[in-house]
Amino acid sequence: MSKASETATPHPGEKLSGYLDGELTQGERQWVELHCEDCADCRNQLEELRSLSARIGGARISVIGEDRWRETMDNTTVKVGRGIGWLLFLAGLLVICGYVLYQFGIDAGIPTWVKFAIAAVYGGLFVLLLSVLRQRLIESKTDKYKNVEI
Repeated sequence: MSKASETATPHPGEKLSGYLDGELTQGERQWVELHCEDCADCRNQLEELRSLSARIGGARISVIGEDRWRETMDNTTVKVGRGIGWLLFLAGLLVICGYVLYQFGIDAGIPTWVKFAIAAVYGGLFVLLLSVLRQRLIESKTDKYKNVEI
Protein backbone atom coordinates (compact mmCIF):
# COMPACT_ATOMS: atom_id res chain seq x y z
CA MET A 1 0.00 0.00 0.00
CA SER A 2 1.23 3.48 -0.77
CA LYS A 3 1.73 6.15 1.85
CA ALA A 4 -0.96 8.40 0.28
CA SER A 5 -3.69 5.74 0.48
CA GLU A 6 -2.89 5.04 4.14
CA THR A 7 -3.28 8.68 5.21
CA ALA A 8 -6.24 9.61 2.98
CA THR A 9 -9.53 9.85 4.81
CA PRO A 10 -12.87 9.58 3.08
CA HIS A 11 -14.76 12.82 2.47
CA PRO A 12 -17.91 13.39 4.57
CA GLY A 13 -20.15 13.95 1.52
CA GLU A 14 -23.78 14.02 2.63
CA LYS A 15 -22.71 14.24 6.27
CA LEU A 16 -21.96 17.95 5.75
CA SER A 17 -25.66 18.69 5.37
CA GLY A 18 -26.44 16.58 8.42
CA TYR A 19 -23.69 18.44 10.31
CA LEU A 20 -25.32 21.79 9.53
CA ASP A 21 -28.77 20.50 10.48
CA GLY A 22 -27.52 19.07 13.79
CA GLU A 23 -28.51 15.52 12.83
CA LEU A 24 -25.17 13.79 13.45
CA THR A 25 -24.01 11.94 16.50
CA GLN A 26 -21.21 13.46 18.58
CA GLY A 27 -18.65 11.15 16.99
CA GLU A 28 -19.78 11.98 13.46
CA ARG A 29 -19.74 15.72 14.25
CA GLN A 30 -16.19 15.49 15.57
CA TRP A 31 -15.10 13.48 12.52
CA VAL A 32 -16.57 16.12 10.15
CA GLU A 33 -14.91 18.96 12.12
CA LEU A 34 -11.52 17.23 12.12
CA HIS A 35 -11.81 16.38 8.44
CA CYS A 36 -12.74 19.95 7.49
CA GLU A 37 -9.69 21.29 9.36
CA ASP A 38 -7.44 19.34 6.97
CA CYS A 39 -9.53 19.38 3.76
CA ALA A 40 -9.96 22.73 2.01
CA ASP A 41 -12.51 21.31 -0.46
CA CYS A 42 -14.83 20.07 2.28
CA ARG A 43 -14.32 23.27 4.29
CA ASN A 44 -15.33 25.34 1.22
CA GLN A 45 -18.31 23.08 0.56
CA LEU A 46 -19.41 23.45 4.18
CA GLU A 47 -19.18 27.25 3.92
CA GLU A 48 -21.22 27.18 0.69
CA LEU A 49 -23.87 25.08 2.40
CA ARG A 50 -23.94 27.51 5.35
CA SER A 51 -24.33 30.46 2.97
CA LEU A 52 -27.09 28.70 1.03
CA SER A 53 -28.88 27.77 4.23
CA ALA A 54 -28.73 31.37 5.45
CA ARG A 55 -30.10 32.69 2.13
CA ILE A 56 -32.93 30.15 2.07
CA GLY A 57 -33.73 30.72 5.73
CA GLY A 58 -34.11 34.45 5.13
CA ALA A 59 -36.26 34.08 2.01
CA ARG A 60 -39.93 34.94 2.17
CA ILE A 61 -42.14 32.43 0.42
CA SER A 62 -45.25 34.57 0.32
CA VAL A 63 -45.89 38.22 0.99
CA ILE A 64 -49.62 37.68 1.51
CA GLY A 65 -50.62 37.42 5.15
CA GLU A 66 -52.43 34.44 6.57
CA ASP A 67 -55.54 36.48 7.32
CA ARG A 68 -55.59 37.90 3.81
CA TRP A 69 -55.20 34.41 2.34
CA ARG A 70 -58.14 33.16 4.40
CA GLU A 71 -60.26 36.11 3.25
CA THR A 72 -59.36 35.36 -0.37
CA MET A 73 -60.29 31.69 -0.04
CA ASP A 74 -63.56 32.50 1.75
CA ASN A 75 -64.49 35.09 -0.86
CA THR A 76 -68.02 34.67 -2.26
CA THR A 77 -66.74 34.73 -5.84
CA VAL A 78 -64.38 31.86 -5.10
CA LYS A 79 -67.14 29.84 -3.44
CA VAL A 80 -69.60 30.46 -6.29
CA GLY A 81 -66.96 29.59 -8.91
CA ARG A 82 -66.09 26.40 -7.08
CA GLY A 83 -69.77 25.46 -6.81
CA ILE A 84 -70.39 26.08 -10.52
CA GLY A 85 -67.30 24.04 -11.40
CA TRP A 86 -68.48 21.07 -9.33
CA LEU A 87 -71.99 21.37 -10.77
CA LEU A 88 -70.72 21.33 -14.37
CA PHE A 89 -68.36 18.45 -13.63
CA LEU A 90 -71.07 16.31 -12.03
CA ALA A 91 -73.63 17.13 -14.75
CA GLY A 92 -71.16 16.14 -17.46
CA LEU A 93 -70.25 12.98 -15.60
CA LEU A 94 -73.92 12.00 -15.23
CA VAL A 95 -74.59 12.57 -18.93
CA ILE A 96 -71.58 10.47 -19.95
CA CYS A 97 -72.45 7.68 -17.50
CA GLY A 98 -76.06 7.70 -18.68
CA TYR A 99 -75.01 7.42 -22.31
CA VAL A 100 -72.58 4.58 -21.54
CA LEU A 101 -75.25 2.71 -19.57
CA TYR A 102 -77.75 3.17 -22.39
CA GLN A 103 -75.29 1.87 -25.00
CA PHE A 104 -74.31 -0.98 -22.70
CA GLY A 105 -77.96 -1.95 -22.22
CA ILE A 106 -78.93 -1.96 -25.90
CA ASP A 107 -75.77 -3.66 -27.23
CA ALA A 108 -76.90 -7.17 -28.21
CA GLY A 109 -73.32 -8.34 -28.79
CA ILE A 110 -72.58 -8.51 -25.06
CA PRO A 111 -73.82 -11.68 -23.34
CA THR A 112 -76.34 -11.18 -20.56
CA TRP A 113 -74.15 -12.79 -17.89
CA VAL A 114 -71.33 -10.32 -18.72
CA LYS A 115 -73.78 -7.42 -18.38
CA PHE A 116 -74.85 -8.69 -14.95
CA ALA A 117 -71.24 -9.20 -13.83
CA ILE A 118 -70.22 -5.70 -14.89
CA ALA A 119 -73.37 -4.23 -13.35
CA ALA A 120 -72.59 -6.07 -10.09
CA VAL A 121 -69.05 -4.66 -9.97
CA TYR A 122 -70.15 -1.09 -10.62
CA GLY A 123 -73.16 -1.49 -8.34
CA GLY A 124 -70.88 -2.70 -5.55
CA LEU A 125 -68.55 0.25 -6.06
CA PHE A 126 -71.52 2.62 -5.95
CA VAL A 127 -72.84 1.08 -2.72
CA LEU A 128 -69.34 1.35 -1.16
CA LEU A 129 -69.13 5.01 -2.23
CA LEU A 130 -72.52 5.73 -0.68
CA SER A 131 -71.53 4.02 2.58
CA VAL A 132 -68.31 6.06 2.80
CA LEU A 133 -70.19 9.30 2.06
CA ARG A 134 -72.80 8.43 4.69
CA GLN A 135 -70.09 7.70 7.27
CA ARG A 136 -68.31 10.99 6.49
CA LEU A 137 -71.60 12.86 6.88
CA ILE A 138 -72.21 11.26 10.27
CA GLU A 139 -68.65 11.99 11.39
CA SER A 140 -68.78 15.58 10.19
CA LYS A 141 -71.60 16.33 12.63
CA THR A 142 -69.49 15.23 15.61
CA ASP A 143 -66.00 16.16 14.34
CA LYS A 144 -64.32 18.10 17.14
CA TYR A 145 -61.59 19.34 14.77
CA LYS A 146 -63.97 20.77 12.14
CA ASN A 147 -63.54 24.42 13.17
CA VAL A 148 -59.82 24.25 13.96
CA GLU A 149 -57.83 26.72 11.88
CA ILE A 150 -54.40 25.73 10.67
